[in-house]
Amino acid sequence: MRAPDPTSRDRDARPGRNDGEPPRWERLRLVRHERSSFDGRFYERGAELWPIARAASTFADRDDWPEPAEYGAAFDGEGPVRFELAPARRRRPPGQPIVRASLYDAMIVGRRIVPTRARMWHDFLNALVWATFPRSKLALHTRQHRAIERWIPEGATQLPNARTRELDALALVDEGGVLVLDFGEREIQVLFGHALFEGLVFGQPAMVARAVTLDARGHEAPTPEHVLGLADVLLAATLEDEARVVSPDELERVAL
Repeated sequence: MRAPDPTSRDRDARPGRNDGEPPRWERLRLVRHERSSFDGRFYERGAELWPIARAASTFADRDDWPEPAEYGAAFDGEGPVRFELAPARRRRPPGQPIVRASLYDAMIVGRRIVPTRARMWHDFLNALVWATFPRSKLALHTRQHRAIERWIPEGATQLPNARTRELDALALVDEGGVLVLDFGEREIQVLFGHALFEGLVFGQPAMVARAVTLDARGHEAPTPEHVLGLADVLLAATLEDEARVVSPDELERVAL
């Protein structure tokens, strides 16, 4: 799910703005268009990008965009999915039922394929999050797939007008999640949402961040690598529990 949090758009587009600036979501759209060139060492530009630095360093010496099929090289070992060029969108003929197996999350769960748009930071950063948190990403898209299967009526020819609260919550984690590892005596925050990374890359931290608190008491994480590995395990377990992350109300807003 790639849509930004609509509450972010509403806040910035609220009546009464008279500063002449476009809302944040519009600025991010413009920056996406203006900064489409590739920078293999982007992760060196800000400390907040540290979680995906290892994965990103795979392409550090590239002076142009890798192909989506190459993104899998960022995994530390064999990854659970592969990245393929997303097919061009075609308008479905009126009255034709939705082909469930062709939906984004269904492709991931059923075929282990992540449809990926070429030469686009949003999708590239999504691949780097996959390479950093493979268990969590697979658990998240499995949850989304199951929720979508329940959401779309059998034989439907179009998607329902409004997503469920569970789908809203999962989308917030996917796009704007911040993992808060609670060790008892201290907390460590780790960015997870790929839209958050995109905003940082573009210098437009526009997305709403939502916290997912993970109980890390009794665990040790002496190095950044241990922190990321532990975060991946704990978040995956949280997402596999279908009683958790069922509403945006569970996810506290975080200021970046």
